[in-house]
Amino acid sequence: MLSGRPEPLFNRLPPVVLILTAAITIASCVQLLSQSQLFLDRWVAAWMFDAGAIAGGPEFDGVYRPLGDLAPLILHVFLHGGIFHLAMNMMALIAFGPPVAIALGIDRKGAFAFLLFFAGAAISGALFQIGWSEFTGQSELAIGASSALSGFLPAVGWLRGGLRGAVRISIPWIVINLVIAVVGEFMASIIGIRLAWAAHIGGVAGGFVLFPLMLAVFNTRLWRLVKRL
Repeated sequence: MLSGRPEPLFNRLPPVVLILTAAITIASCVQLLSQSQLFLDRWVAAWMFDAGAIAGGPEFDGVYRPLGDLAPLILHVFLHGGIFHLAMNMMALIAFGPPVAIALGIDRKGAFAFLLFFAGAAISGALFQIGWSEFTGQSELAIGASSALSGFLPAVGWLRGGLRGAVRISIPWIVINLVIAVVGEFMASIIGIRLAWAAHIGGVAGGFVLFPLMLAVFNTRLWRLVKRL
């Protein structure tokens, strides 16, 4: 029976999206509370940065990594620069995550595929960011889930319009980040932080390539339909 009342938002979200959102929020809140020293000592946040922040450039050569050199490629998504940064990224995850999760399947296999895609886009974004820092010789730290979330844009585009849809939805975000690259120092002087534009573009590239591969493996029927768009 239909009650006529709209279904609550969280009832419409695939469980894997809720779980990932909660995990990132909890980890980031621990980090931010530690930085503010409200309830935790600052060494907690320092350890989290050592373990998870993307670090590129000569200043960070040989930097201590308690969980290994590869861990930051994924763990950077669990760290954020502030509540606003965290809120923006979690809203993007809630907005773009459900169609991707549903396309890959709402069972355990689909949830695994969703997390694998998220991790793949995060790794692609991190590698782009590190590569750019090494190329320019500029030492930079980067944190935040926007590297992985940038990969969700082409994924949604694939679902809505195939290859053309993925290109169409990705281009504006790429252009925005190229503009950020050009005026980065000016923006940093205004907002106090330097945006990791290379990680965003890397995430888009990762999502563009990885999502059709994930569909081909985990939802062959839908992939056949998407290819025809």
